[in-house]
Amino acid sequence: MMAALALVDIDAGRPVGALGDSGIACLMLSLLPQFAFVRAVVTAGADPRQRADLSRRAEQLRREHPWADRLGVVGWLMLVASLVLRAFGAG
Repeated sequence: MMAALALVDIDAGRPVGALGDSGIACLMLSLLPQFAFVRAVVTAGADPRQRADLSRRAEQLRREHPWADRLGVVGWLMLVASLVLRAFGAG
């Protein structure tokens, strides 16, 4: 949906809005392979064995999906750039 909003913003002549919407879309896509891990973190207790298992799982996810970290960084950069441009009146 955010990618579609970015396309609408481009068509309407709002490139800064499109930049922010694209950044959010990138962030959401970077979370897709990590959904099971995020759910496990939320439901994990204070057990040290669970934390160690979650650390191993996080490293495994990073090895299996290296694109997710890069896409997340790109998403944050786009979102911050959009906010900075809006702060300086671009629009």
